Amino acid sequence: MADGARTARYHRLGSLDRMLLSLEDARTPTHIGALLVLEGAPLLDASGHLRLEELRLRLERRLQRAPVLRKVLYRPGPFLGSPLWVDDATFAVERHILHAEIPAPGGEAQLLRLVEKLLSTLLERSKPLWELWFLTGLESGRIAVLVKLHHSIADGRAALRIFNALCDLAPDAAEPEEAPWSPRPPPSPGRLFVDNLAVKGAALARGVRRLAHPVVLARSVASGGRTLVRSLRESQRAPRTSLNAPIGVSRRLAVMRMGLAEARDAAHARGAKVNDVMLALIAEGTRALLLHRGEPVEGVALVTSVAVSLRPPGDTGDLGNKTGQILVSLPMDLPEPEACLAAIAASTRAMKKRELAANSEHVIAWVGMSGLLRFLARRQHMMNFFESDLVGPPVPLYLLGARILEVTIANNLGGTVGLSFAILSYAGQLNLSVCADGERFPDLPVLAAEMERCWARLSRRHEPVEEGPSLFAP
Repeated sequence: MADGARTARYHRLGSLDRMLLSLEDARTPTHIGALLVLEGAPLLDASGHLRLEELRLRLERRLQRAPVLRKVLYRPGPFLGSPLWVDDATFAVERHILHAEIPAPGGEAQLLRLVEKLLSTLLERSKPLWELWFLTGLESGRIAVLVKLHHSIADGRAALRIFNALCDLAPDAAEPEEAPWSPRPPPSPGRLFVDNLAVKGAALARGVRRLAHPVVLARSVASGGRTLVRSLRESQRAPRTSLNAPIGVSRRLAVMRMGLAEARDAAHARGAKVNDVMLALIAEGTRALLLHRGEPVEGVALVTSVAVSLRPPGDTGDLGNKTGQILVSLPMDLPEPEACLAAIAASTRAMKKRELAANSEHVIAWVGMSGLLRFLARRQHMMNFFESDLVGPPVPLYLLGARILEVTIANNLGGTVGLSFAILSYAGQLNLSVCADGERFPDLPVLAAEMERCWARLSRRHEPVEEGPSLFAP
């Protein structure tokens, strides 16, 4: 957990968690979406219908592995500290595990349109902030699952841990033993008051320790100052294009798939990282989109906010956000993917990513606490889009006995950022997804097609690329 929440007795929200709640409105849901495609047979009865009630009961038993999924947001009164997660006294699994039918003919396009619609709706804050949708009707006979988890609960790495807790490593894994659960009442005002004093006291003690070491304090202040100056300088660099305007309610999705080993080979052969390759594909795709819209690209470099995890390697926390960001410039005037990748790789190698990201976390938290975040987000010109890169399980997982064939992440949008990219590796496959504002990006296929063409070049597959692999490929 972040900030003072690390020393609290209760699951309090850190400053970044609270920021994600305060930023949310009808146009800006701040939940993470994960789209899974599973084998269908283990989840269906003899007549081919989803065994929904049985699946709900089996998943409910697994909630003991992820207690946060039974917790609801609780806002205490004055002087009692920040909001916290408490047991939901009215928890009912049927309010969270839901079912929807994919419209005929049940192809990938129909699935994505349904997912876009479901992602556009807010999670109700009166109950635990997650939903799991079973989506039936795929023409392949497979079943899709959409998981919605509010970002205030967990960042990407923590969200993967929560998701993994619901899954198994084998199709015939033993069912968890049924364990009775009864909600504990929220802490009393007196306990929260004492706990809040302890949190404030710990924060004060940390401040005193810093003051006692003026050299360390000076370095910290100087580092934060450099980050703030850099951020202000970057805010003047992000070009004004049609990509950025206050976002609307609807969403549009596109998915690109590739082999993880193939992506590593393409990166390492050029002295780059896998995420450099992904950024190059994104750059070439957005370049094609700008040209399609008749906008200039010569001398233009778009700016993407790249999420960086600040969790230490051994961190096993499953709550809260511990993420910073770095701003990376992507050249729009390099039509050759090789040259574009070389420029991006050189730029990212020169960055002290973790230091910059750690300092950016404090800047974001301060802006969030100031109450100016919503105002600034809808007027910002610091970045053109978001990008995040997550490492998922390297081996196949099973949900209720059904093998998970692929997983795709859908990122949030916010403010004037109507285009967001998310990369996730899972069981040897790498999925690059694009989430866009539905009203402003009817031409999203232009971007997706160019990314596919550039990947064919970088992976040395020179055959023409008509479209990406299907969800339903054997």
